[in-house]
Amino acid sequence: MRENLVPLADRFLFDGDMNRREELDPLEFSLQAVTTPARAFRTLTSQTELRKWWAPRVIMSRNIVSHKPGDEVEMILLTQDKNELIRYGLKGRSWPSQQGETIITFEIEDRGVRRGSAGEGIRVNIYHEGWTDPALRAEYEAIWKLAAPALEQLLRDEEPEPWWDNDTWKGEYRPAVLADLKEFLRRMEEETRAKKEKQKASKILWKVFQELDGKGEWYCKENYTEMEFVARGQKIFGAQKAGQLVMSWRELDPILGRNLQDFADRFSIEQDMDIRVGQNYDRMPASRLNPDLFIRWCNDVISHRGDGT
Repeated sequence: MRENLVPLADRFLFDGDMNRREELDPLEFSLQAVTTPARAFRTLTSQTELRKWWAPRVIMSRNIVSHKPGDEVEMILLTQDKNELIRYGLKGRSWPSQQGETIITFEIEDRGVRRGSAGEGIRVNIYHEGWTDPALRAEYEAIWKLAAPALEQLLRDEEPEPWWDNDTWKGEYRPAVLADLKEFLRRMEEETRAKKEKQKASKILWKVFQELDGKGEWYCKENYTEMEFVARGQKIFGAQKAGQLVMSWRELDPILGRNLQDFADRFSIEQDMDIRVGQNYDRMPASRLNPDLFIRWCNDVISHRGDGT
């Protein structure tokens, strides 16, 4: 696979107030495989195929894609020329207001599938443009650097490993301190959607962060979109910039063991929230959290001694 990032000069977008916002360089990738244009077209448009290389959650009927739990983006098919071109519009539901819809274009070039011995077949050119938010562009650059090789593997009739499960993707977190968490909350409050709710969530989470500081380790995504609290080698909880608390029940099993369900039931009663322990993740509005009860619950998890230790 060859990767090319080519700058475009003097490109601008205009928001509703006619404020000029400079558009950032597009993300551009090119790959080739010995297959047919029809096979490539199916791989780029089929819900089943997209789940193998683009995202673990793709629901075409609802125009939903999710690369990670709790982070849904809207992906709408804009145009398609069979076996030649596909264009999607992509916009996250929790993206900042200054970042509008981005456009993903796939161009399929037939280079002669019979010339496989010469390394030809088809070429797929990928363009993802419309970026005005540097942090989001950087996040999707990281996604494409993992998704594009998986796409190339699939076109070669290989079975790609889910890149969203590997250490490269999961390893975007870095150790954090309270100052980093404060910045995470500041960016949460800047979200224009449901602003009052996010401000309330920020206030509640800040109390939780302060009380639990020193009881474990903090981790934060470099772009401040997510954070995690880890104790005794396990993730206790996480939070997302959209104002969501994320509970990973299965990750608590090494600590709680057979008492996991009891702790989950207690959480559900104290927080008056429905939970699903059998799911990989549960997320809920942090604005509804009772911070004092949650802090005590976390401390009890950390100090628990039993068959899970």
